[in-house]
Amino acid sequence: MSENKSSFVHLHTHSEYSLLEASSRLKALAKKAAEYNQPALALTDNGNMFGAIEFYFACKDKDVKPILGLDAYIAPGSRHEKKQDGNGRFSDAALGPKRLVFLAENFKGYQNLCKLSTIGYQEGFYWKPRIDYDAIKEYNSDLICMSGGLRGEVVDTYLKEGPDAAVVKIKALKNIFGDRFYLETCKTLPAWNDINKFLAEASKICGVPMVATNDIHYVEQSDQIAQEVLICIGSNKTLSDEHRYRLGSSEFYFKSSEQMGKLFSDNKDAVAKTLEISDRCNVKFKLKDDNGKAIYHLPTFPTTEGRTVKEEMNYRSEIGLKTRFDEAEEIGRPIGDEKKKEYVDRLNFELGVIDRMGFNGYFLIVQDFIGWAKSHDIPVGAGRGSGAGSLVAYSLKITDLDPIPYFLLFERFLNPERISMPDFDIDFCQDRRQEVIHYVTEKYGRESVSQIITYGKLQTRAALKDVGRV
Repeated sequence: MSENKSSFVHLHTHSEYSLLEASSRLKALAKKAAEYNQPALALTDNGNMFGAIEFYFACKDKDVKPILGLDAYIAPGSRHEKKQDGNGRFSDAALGPKRLVFLAENFKGYQNLCKLSTIGYQEGFYWKPRIDYDAIKEYNSDLICMSGGLRGEVVDTYLKEGPDAAVVKIKALKNIFGDRFYLETCKTLPAWNDINKFLAEASKICGVPMVATNDIHYVEQSDQIAQEVLICIGSNKTLSDEHRYRLGSSEFYFKSSEQMGKLFSDNKDAVAKTLEISDRCNVKFKLKDDNGKAIYHLPTFPTTEGRTVKEEMNYRSEIGLKTRFDEAEEIGRPIGDEKKKEYVDRLNFELGVIDRMGFNGYFLIVQDFIGWAKSHDIPVGAGRGSGAGSLVAYSLKITDLDPIPYFLLFERFLNPERISMPDFDIDFCQDRRQEVIHYVTEKYGRESVSQIITYGKLQTRAALKDVGRV
């Protein structure tokens, strides 16, 4: 089916990174947008931006413009307040915070999204990563705000407190965002019939435009039962439980532009507003060059005596290798001249590869904080993973395992035929690892240091067990 490429854009979309709450896979979402000739697609996962970069490239691969967003949880008051009721149980407000959907207009907007997400986890976390209006007022620039779904700030207020209170909320958000605020209209559930009548009236009263969304949680309509199973797994409920949480219909799938046009035939302007918002959102990352080679943004290593980073790397590696030769002789295992030549040749080969791939600074930074840890009596592992195959790493005392006697391959760690970032697996004493993190942060700047999340996935056996349970 051929459709006008400028007819509709989905702006409220959840993926598998809305953990155990949505089942859409990122590549499948991008593929579906391309199939329907939709020019762009937004990702707005619940409370996080875990999938942002993967989504960005999945869309780029399909010639679909990625719009990066966040379906944010909003604290009922201050994000710092974390209340319980008189019985010591968590309050309903904490269990079900309201929502606002944010979309980044540009890279500055993306940075503000990241900041809000970080605040939610570091300062406002209470069952969910929550932000508040103080944070929104400080970091709203270059962000578009949509009022959200049934749990959105506006609709939830309307349902619980009435239209007057909801209008007050709309005016407050318009005061913050100006023409960057939109009222989100949806038709996935019968409840929206009454809500949409209110939103249409409020739109006229407050001068805030409406925008059509579908709150996507799965790609195909036939995925609805799998979505219900997923929610049951996440909430530890069964399908037969009458009180379990459910989306409530089979309409939360990726609809075509034609379907959305028919669905909102009574509000064509709300459909057109998706294109207006899409045109305003243009986040671009410079993570690959024109040849597809990855670009790494690494902190600068401070060299000594006017040496370049390459010269510093070569100097330290050569001195380090001589030190390793001396250590071998001290323990009665001297390395002969012929064997030393093999070591030198291997060292020079590795140094050449490291330099061509632009990772001199990375090796020196790792050497720096490992050396600092050892000098402060913090236990450090001898070496684990493919990094133990590097003679340069051994010479710099990043690892303490000589790769030559064990025929360990440097190419498993860093292969010039497959350019990717090297990754040292380093073990520090659990009780003192935070000291190392603090040192690196202080020396190289907070903006250059972050910790990396690990995602757990349901493997086949566990998935079968959970599906059988629900």
